[in-house]
Formats: sequence, structure tokens, C-alpha cells
Amino acid sequence: MASGVQVGKLNDAALRRWLRAGVLRDYRDPQFPEMRLRASADRAKASVYLVINEGGKTVWQKQGVWPSMCIKTFLADLPVMLAKRSSGADVLRGEFFTVADLLAWYVGHIEVNSTLSRSWFTNCKSIINSHLAPKLGLVTLAELSFAVVDNLLVKVMMAEGYAANYIRLCVNVIKRALSAALDLRLLVVNPLSGYRVTMSLKLSPEVDTRLVESDLAPLFGALRDAVMPVAMLFMLMLMFGTRIGETRLARWEHFAGNYWFIPAANAKNRQAHRLPLTPTAKALIAHYLQWQVKFVGKRAFLFAGDVGAISLRTAQYWSESIRFKDFTSHDLRKLCRTIIADMGVDTMVGERLLNHALPVLLRTYVHSKLDKGMLEALDAYHAHLISCGFNEVAPEIIPRSSVDRGLDKTLMAAGWL
Repeated sequence: MASGVQVGKLNDAALRRWLRAGVLRDYRDPQFPEMRLRASADRAKASVYLVINEGGKTVWQKQGVWPSMCIKTFLADLPVMLAKRSSGADVLRGEFFTVADLLAWYVGHIEVNSTLSRSWFTNCKSIINSHLAPKLGLVTLAELSFAVVDNLLVKVMMAEGYAANYIRLCVNVIKRALSAALDLRLLVVNPLSGYRVTMSLKLSPEVDTRLVESDLAPLFGALRDAVMPVAMLFMLMLMFGTRIGETRLARWEHFAGNYWFIPAANAKNRQAHRLPLTPTAKALIAHYLQWQVKFVGKRAFLFAGDVGAISLRTAQYWSESIRFKDFTSHDLRKLCRTIIADMGVDTMVGERLLNHALPVLLRTYVHSKLDKGMLEALDAYHAHLISCGFNEVAPEIIPRSSVDRGLDKTLMAAGWL
């Protein structure tokens, strides 16, 4: 790209003509000597710099990228910004000028982070597109404050009828975006540092959605009345403490020999996991395979949808269909961990069963010993579930009684497609 500076007015029309001409790299307006624009290689945009003298040296500080940032708004704020600099105050600078610039960067920043779950990213992006960008996008980072968030986001969402806890979630997204930019030195200061949503609204106490062991009987009743795939999904979650996302993605090839293998791509923490299969689990899985082949046809996935596995939304809908009280599918995982702990299972074994990250010292356990401990723990846990009535849901896991309850026929006839 040719060097040189084009002189002209700082307005959108003039800047577009400069970029299209493709001759000179820089652009300045004599009326604003502290401002300088530099075209990108493809001349589709230009970086906006504040060129000032500090300590006898000329310093270029990037303020944003045009046309993402509004030149007119920035020029209106420029005298105040320069006055603050002359008094020694910190001024926000970096890749962003408005909150919209920050949010656009943050979406790209988390989208390529493979350690974050896709469902979390989708929710975060939805909050940004639906609430943060429309309500705060035009606010400059220099203007962003506790009062601005309170007036333009919190109070507006309250008037729109959103729950307090959801508003808190929205506020947390913009706070995380600011923190991430600050950590990467893209911002000098965080204008919302120390802000808590409770400064603007009162949060109601969270509803206790926990399942306890005394809930096993009604839970088994709900599973008994569900169609086969629904019952099977949540029986596996209860038996192994797995998450709904990784359970719905289970493939038949993952059940090989004496283990259920959960690939790293399916796990929330992106760590591959291997769970020992007890005789109870093997009997249940074999029975479900026979059911699927007979009534659905052989599929790659245990819980097959029209294409691939069922969606997370479908799995969550299934979860709603078995609720006899206010609980979530994740509470099945918590119940599994609670019962295992109450049975006296070693803490490290219990944490490994749930695929939690282990402290460095606990990672030194011999894997063969760990696998044996996990199998013993699951075997005792599954026996405990049977003693609490689990066989009422899945009679195939133990020798059938002399009375045929007709359960299989009912579930199979109901189907699920």
C-alpha cells in the first residue's frame, strides 16, 4: 500500500472516497490535528488513532475502527477526552469506542474458545443480540457507568417484565466482556468494576429445585410412565451422574466392552471420560438396543432425532415431561453425587465418576485402582437404586417377577417418533 497522507474533512462520505481511491494510506483533518486514520490492507476499514505527544515522544493510541465506530460521536467527545488526558486522568482506549464495539469483539472472542460449551455461547450471544446491543450499543465506553447500566438496561428490562435473575444474567455478560478486554490489555480501566446488579434491584431467593433421596419413588413413577427413549435418557443420567448434553449424544459405538466412553467433544469440560458398566447397566443397555432395533430401527445414536442425535431443546422438553416437582435435569446428576457420598464412597472416586477436575495430588492415583473403585462404587449405587424401586421402571435389569406388569408393551407401543 502506498504511503502518504490525504487531507480532508472527517465525515463518512469523505472517508469512503479516500478508501475507494486506494492511493494514500493515512487520512487527517487539519481541524483535528490529534486524529489520524490508517487504512487496512483491503481498504474496507480504517483504524482510528489519537496522536499525541507524551514525554517528548509522539505516541499513537488506537481508539477504534471505522466504520464500526461513529466518527461524529467520537469527535464530539474529543475535547473532553483531551482535557482529561491533560489533567492526568486515565482515558479508555483500545480496539473499542462504543459498547457495541466491545460486544462484537467479545462474541468473536468466545466463539473460537473450544473450552466453552456451545449452549453457553449460544445463550450469551442471544443476550447480546436481544438486550445488550440494542439497549447499550450506542453508549461510548467513556460514558458507560453504574447509572447508565441502571437506567438503560436494568430499569428498562424490569419495565419489560423480565425476571430479576435473568436481568442479573444479562448484566453479568457485559461485565465478563469488560473483564476479558481488560485482562487482554484492550482497555485501561473497567467502568463497571465493583458494580453489582443488587445495587439496582432486589433478587428473590432462588427456588430450591434439589432432588433428595426421598424423591426416588415419585421419580421412578414418572419414568415408568414415560415412553422408552425418555425413560432411558434419564435413567442413564441417574445411574451415572452424566450431564444431559453428553448423554443425549451417546452413540452405540461408545458402549464397548465394559465401559461407556464419552468423547472429549461431548463433555462440558472437554475432557474424555470413561465410565465402568455394571451388570445392571449392561442389562438395561442391551434391553434398550433390542427395543430400538425392533421399534425404531438400528441407529448410530441411542437417542436419535431426524438427523443425528436429538437436539438439546428436545432433551430439555423431555426433562419437563417427567417433572413431578420443580427440578431440572441437572438435579439428577446432583442426586447421584449426593447418594454416592452418603454411601461413603471415596471423595476422589466420586469426583472422578462425575468427570470433575481433580486437584494435582489426586491425579497421581493409579488408573487401574481408580477404575476398580469407580466400578465398585457404581455397583453398590445401582444396587441401592434397585432396593429403592428402580426395578419398577426397568424390570429387565433383574430377573422378572412371576407377574408380568406389561410395562414393555406399553412403552414400546407408545413409540417416540
